[in-house]
Amino acid sequence: MKVFTYRTRVYFSDTDAAGIVYHASYIDWAEHARTEMLREMIPDRPQSALAEGDDGILILVRSIRIEYQKPGYLDDEITVETSISEMRRLSCTILQVVKRGDDVLAVLRVNAAFVSAQTKRPALIPDFIQRAAAE
Repeated sequence: MKVFTYRTRVYFSDTDAAGIVYHASYIDWAEHARTEMLREMIPDRPQSALAEGDDGILILVRSIRIEYQKPGYLDDEITVETSISEMRRLSCTILQVVKRGDDVLAVLRVNAAFVSAQTKRPALIPDFIQRAAAE
């Protein structure tokens, strides 16, 4: 399973009044990391283009489970390691580990569903995404 890395820093807007990372910031970083993973996996097809055409596809979050392990703080350098841990026909599970150096701050398990952009009904994961995820 290939691991994609996204780096950012904890900004004031990511924290509460005490300078500790607010819990929802982890969801934002995870979304950014998943978007960058897609860009790296399928560089010739930007995410905005995935929904276009008769075979357009949307990738929607069905659920997120977050296990917070250590607090993050203002100015920390953060790394989000993202990998697809399971591919099914209509959905996949994405594992995301948020780190500060070697310290694991949070682990997210994201279940993402694939939906037809036209019908808004479940759709098979396109072959080009299946192939890119397998590489």
